[in-house]
Amino acid sequence: MDLFQHISAQQHLLPPVIFLATFAIGLELRIAQFVELAKQPRIPILGTIIHSLTFPSIAVAAVLIVQALGLGITEATALGVLLIAACPSGGFSNILTTIARANLPLSIVLTAVSSILSFLSVPLLLGGFALLLTELDGSVSLPVAQILLQLTVLILIPIGLGIWVQEASDWATETRIQKWQSRTQLLLYLTVALMIVESWEIMVAGFIQALPWSIGLCATNIAACFALAKASKLETEDAITVALEGSIRNLGVAFLIAANTLERVDIAVLPTVYFLTVLVISILFAKFWRRIPFFS
Repeated sequence: MDLFQHISAQQHLLPPVIFLATFAIGLELRIAQFVELAKQPRIPILGTIIHSLTFPSIAVAAVLIVQALGLGITEATALGVLLIAACPSGGFSNILTTIARANLPLSIVLTAVSSILSFLSVPLLLGGFALLLTELDGSVSLPVAQILLQLTVLILIPIGLGIWVQEASDWATETRIQKWQSRTQLLLYLTVALMIVESWEIMVAGFIQALPWSIGLCATNIAACFALAKASKLETEDAITVALEGSIRNLGVAFLIAANTLERVDIAVLPTVYFLTVLVISILFAKFWRRIPFFS
């Protein structure tokens, strides 16, 4: 009984489920797809610029507008919004790209580049945000090694294993891949549901203010990234990939900064609510975007 009481859906269940899901992703990939992407560097470069700058721009504009209009925003919520905006993209976007049937190799490249650049981008963004809120002033110690290790263990290794199985054997038939993906997606949905139940008290504590911000940030960012990508002449599947990449953030960085650097647990409420909210919204968007006129 004590064992189950100490099991956390986010800490203990989500990582292995993501590992299995990304292995299934690798089963559908070919080395030739990455070679083809390397021949068109314009696409990943544009994708990186768009998804890296859009979220911070929207977050800053939203905070300034709300403050200027006197609509009411707590200090903790404002800090939480800006912390989320400063984070690099998260590896869960690769799974969402698979669900959406978009450009998976592009998603993997964008995630990797965002994580590698985070040791520069996060302190720079937080330094810029410090001009708005003095509580963010000061040096920020970013766990670069931890981010890259997480990316390697949960994304690169299982995807590499999947590609190797696909290229080296006849095991990965279309039927087996579909069964594996359907089962891992079911596990993923169950894990998200458990995470919502597990974090219910935290969600309720910041629900009234954090939920509208979470929904607004996610929806606005998806629409803006897609529109900018299409305006840059990217194909629809590539634009959807960029939109999903921009909405998913590595919120482990936000939690670490909130708890260790700022020593403000209350700031972690909005990232927690955003994390759970964006999973639900992004999964629904990935499954049904083709039915939405603006995106189809």
